[in-house]
Amino acid sequence: MNQTQSFSVENGCLARYLASHYGENASRFLRMGSAERPTLTLYRKRSEASVLRHVSAPAHEDGYLVSVSLLGDRQQPISGGRFTETRIHAADSLSIRDLSERYETCLDGPFDFLFFHMPRSAIDAIAEENGTRKVEGLGCRLGVLDPIAAGLGRALLPALNEPTGANALFVEHVALALATHLAQAYGGLEAPATRWHGGLSRSHERRAKEFLTRHTTDEVSIAAVATECGLSRSYFIRAFRKTTGKTPHKWLLDWRVARAKQLLADREMPIAEIAAECGFADQSHLTRAFRNLIGVPPGAWRRENAF
Repeated sequence: MNQTQSFSVENGCLARYLASHYGENASRFLRMGSAERPTLTLYRKRSEASVLRHVSAPAHEDGYLVSVSLLGDRQQPISGGRFTETRIHAADSLSIRDLSERYETCLDGPFDFLFFHMPRSAIDAIAEENGTRKVEGLGCRLGVLDPIAAGLGRALLPALNEPTGANALFVEHVALALATHLAQAYGGLEAPATRWHGGLSRSHERRAKEFLTRHTTDEVSIAAVATECGLSRSYFIRAFRKTTGKTPHKWLLDWRVARAKQLLADREMPIAEIAAECGFADQSHLTRAFRNLIGVPPGAWRRENAF
């Protein structure tokens, strides 16, 4: 993973860990953040089988495993070798487990979980970026309804399912919002000490936009752009939106579509080449983005507007 990437989809230790305790083969997971400073790792685990599934997970590492139940689930937690009362969790309910502690439960029936691995370093980084004191950790929870975490998690599903069509800026933005929400709601992360009102300076705005447009064929991360400006990720996101009225992801998408329109005016350049030139994964990716923003596919726009 190079410095400008913000996520990858791969096999790895977290997928193997979850698969070994939920009884199915590992597939892939989504790691968000840089290699040096991971934010979250997302993994989806689901089963349609109406069976009683025993889950036993030993102490693993320093960090937290947050799960969101997309469909709702029925569990029988085990404590001291004995079943406790059966718990029925509604859809969009959230549970938090400290990975340094042993965990044991039985899942009764079908389930569909989004798992978020949040390392201790990610919690510390969020506190540092917000200029607040570090938090002790996330409080363990079981079946708390959390539509915010569920909504942000669902927004990441397309990137997990189709990583080639996902935008790294969008994925990192959502991941940072989710990690901040978890740290505030379940770790007591304080709001920044001073109220923030300003935008980017003219030099920072110019530098950020130049950096974004220089990397049209690469996946660029928010962390990389913020570093280019000498700012934290959290401050940069707020300041960029205050200045431009858009998130970095939306601004860059609009710029890429505008650039595609310029290139479409040349009837000789194939649309597939235009897609690559403007940083889209492929022609279909350009077509979706172009249609969503302009209202027609690029081929139709070219027929009406090319000279």
